[in-house]
Amino acid sequence: MIFVRKFVKKGQKNKHMRETIGTDYSIQIPSYTVGPDAYRMIPKYCSLYGQKAVVIGGHKAMAAAREKLLAATEHSSITITGFLHYGDEATYEASEVLQKDPLVQDADMIFAVGGGKAVDTSKVTALALGKPFFTFPTIASNCAAASSVAIMYNPDGSFREFRHYLDTEKHVFIDTDIIANAPWEYLWAGIGDTYAKYYEVSASSRGEQLPHFLATGVTLSRMCMETLLRFGKQAIDDNKAGIVSEALTECALTIIMTTGWVSMLVARQHTMDYNGGVAHALFYSLCELPGFDETHIHGVVVGFGVLLQLLIFGETEEFEKLRDFNRQIGLPVSFSEIGVTLDQVRQIAPRMTRDEDVEHFPFKLTVEQVMEAAGKLR
Repeated sequence: MIFVRKFVKKGQKNKHMRETIGTDYSIQIPSYTVGPDAYRMIPKYCSLYGQKAVVIGGHKAMAAAREKLLAATEHSSITITGFLHYGDEATYEASEVLQKDPLVQDADMIFAVGGGKAVDTSKVTALALGKPFFTFPTIASNCAAASSVAIMYNPDGSFREFRHYLDTEKHVFIDTDIIANAPWEYLWAGIGDTYAKYYEVSASSRGEQLPHFLATGVTLSRMCMETLLRFGKQAIDDNKAGIVSEALTECALTIIMTTGWVSMLVARQHTMDYNGGVAHALFYSLCELPGFDETHIHGVVVGFGVLLQLLIFGETEEFEKLRDFNRQIGLPVSFSEIGVTLDQVRQIAPRMTRDEDVEHFPFKLTVEQVMEAAGKLR
């Protein structure tokens, strides 16, 4: 949680940041436990909040975690009272159903188990009821388990909004054995989405005088790139083999925890948000093409979008380094690899330049810049 007493409007380049935010603010980011036996620490971190816990998650995720959750709490003061499916999408409607469930109402705390949509639905439910919640990510694809934002959808699966909160999960339990046995494609896409954090944050904050918490987030974001470029290929190989390794653990921590911390440190709701950049603007703009979001994985497209951003900034050496890494792990390096033509890029380019992800940028992004760079990635 980041509470900033005074705010600047998102998109307003800020020459006097230290004076603008005021002097009073507080920072809170979640702690974590990681390893094949991470769930054994549940009693230590959760017993402070009560005795009854209800599990909310996806069917596959709860099946993967169920026995370990029950074993970890069997001889403790904590009782798991039930396992509830979160729904088909991360929606407010699904959360409202959960909020009315007697098991949820009677629980002292909520255990959110699974991927981003399951965790975000649980997050919304817990915070609506004022209940503490703990997260148990079963895939390493995003930072939902360690962030204070929920990405919400409409019942038909279309994007609705980003919901920001002033409270976070109390602790994150990362069982690397469960993650190692999850489909490797989640990790693969998570790598693309995660290294984008460094490139987008560093671009959005360029040339600014930053207060401590923002400077910390920007500096920490470099780990989102360096760790994955160092361990990413080996982590994917180990994930395919179901092996819990140093490489897999480091990548899982980077995708889930480091990115979650950075996300909270460099943004405060819709003010002073340094999270965005060309990569995410490209993805959300391409989603306006019929069926695109149904056939493309978010992190895969975002990872490719970083290449477009690097060309726009004229960072040739960094572009070549990342292009080579993408080729090494099979992430796309051209628009043709994601099934997009230059005519389609031209169609969505105006929307890209208006996207909120490029509002807080060191310059005004233009259609001409997008198309010039896109021509080198056809």
